[in-house]
Amino acid sequence: MDGIKKKMIAMKLEKENAMERAVQYEAQLKQKEEEQEKKETEIGELNNRMKQAQTELDEIQEALQDSLNKMEETDKRATNAEAEVAAMTRRIRLLEEDLEVSSSRLTETLAKLDEASKTAEESERGRKELEIRSIADDERLSQLEDQQKEAKYIAEDADRKYDEVSVAKCGMPSSCF
Repeated sequence: MDGIKKKMIAMKLEKENAMERAVQYEAQLKQKEEEQEKKETEIGELNNRMKQAQTELDEIQEALQDSLNKMEETDKRATNAEAEVAAMTRRIRLLEEDLEVSSSRLTETLAKLDEASKTAEESERGRKELEIRSIADDERLSQLEDQQKEAKYIAEDADRKYDEVSVAKCGMPSSCF
């Protein structure tokens, strides 16, 4: 019996040890379950954060794409503006060259105009001189015509007086000749 008692005591001790271990295991299990619950909560929070991060990432990628599109559009506008500036610069250069050519032509034309103006002034002076001479010649011609008429009148009068004197001297006009 002693052996049974010893065995019972040993079993009792074993049972108590097993119970203690079971309590310890249950405490450890409870602790592990709490840790697992915490980990699951953390995992849930991390999943939520990950979803938020994914949402933010999607929004950021969308904003990035919008920015890239805007930048591309801005680059296109800048390229177009540069092309317009180059075209305008070329046009300005051509207009400046045109202006230079026109200015030199204007200078030449003004010089020719000045020369033509001087020639016209000289011609006008010559015309006025000729007009004055023509008026003087017309007056002289008129005077000469008047003198001719007067001389003709005087000559006719002298012829008539001569005829009268001849007739008076001869008696008859036909007998004297």
